Amino acid sequence: MTDPAGVDPEGITLSLRDRLPEYLTVYGLGWVGVIAVGLAIATFSGATMAEGIAYASLGYGVVLLLAGGATGGGYTNLGLGAAGAVLGSGQRPDDDFDDPDVRRGRIKRVNPRDRLRRGLRPEKNPRAFWQVIAGFSYLAIGVVILEVFAS
Repeated sequence: MTDPAGVDPEGITLSLRDRLPEYLTVYGLGWVGVIAVGLAIATFSGATMAEGIAYASLGYGVVLLLAGGATGGGYTNLGLGAAGAVLGSGQRPDDDFDDPDVRRGRIKRVNPRDRLRRGLRPEKNPRAFWQVIAGFSYLAIGVVILEVFAS
């Protein structure tokens, strides 16, 4: 499996053609999960099978949009940097845990605004882009299922 930036373990940037089978596999497994959750919704509620699958598709689409937007926009990097900048904390004991000074109890001083700046300028993340695209497709297909089959 590749990292979010589309780089394999050897450090070579993978093209979309190389990443696409992995993306399509995850997309297909998502539909298997959506159908399973949709059938459970239909079983335990008064909804029809089409409504259950449509509701599960809409919910999963929203989750993918939120996850892709957060990782692609750099918002997942902001948490600790923003908290440190707001609170004025320059101490981060978990920054370099392999450092012998940290293990001996000395805490490495860092600038908390550096992490905040890095979070505001995220690197390219094609996986986040495709998560958002998949989220839109799950939403669109869920709306179509509701309109066509659930009346």
